[in-house]
Amino acid sequence: MSQPGSEPQPEQQLNGQHAFAGQPYPQPSYPQQPYGQQPYPQATYPQPYGQHDGPPFYFPDLEGANFKSKATTYAIIGIFFLGIVFGPLAIRNAGRAEANGVPATFGKVAGWIVLVLSCVNILFWVAVLIFGLIYGGSGR
Repeated sequence: MSQPGSEPQPEQQLNGQHAFAGQPYPQPSYPQQPYGQQPYPQATYPQPYGQHDGPPFYFPDLEGANFKSKATTYAIIGIFFLGIVFGPLAIRNAGRAEANGVPATFGKVAGWIVLVLSCVNILFWVAVLIFGLIYGGSGR
């Protein structure tokens, strides 16, 4: 058999007082303004929700930042792997970022460097192959 008071009791209110604390709830006090006066000038605050100029949630910088990020990523990948493919991708995305007003100098410069070094690398290996075919074919 349970003892009285051991079971949880639901909270109750008694005439503005908490049933367990026996203290009154704090009553909020609001400053009263004279009739017809506003507490602050309305012109200094922004427009209410839904009355903004231009289309909502349009951030052109985010699109440009996305292209800038892609250009940087492609340039870095191009340093290590298939620079002949990723160099032009970096240059193109850097151009799109700059068209959206976001400077993407690193992506553009690194893309050109990757592209040029990749072309030099291809020319080197073509020259080695040709040299090997001409001078290394016979062991006499």
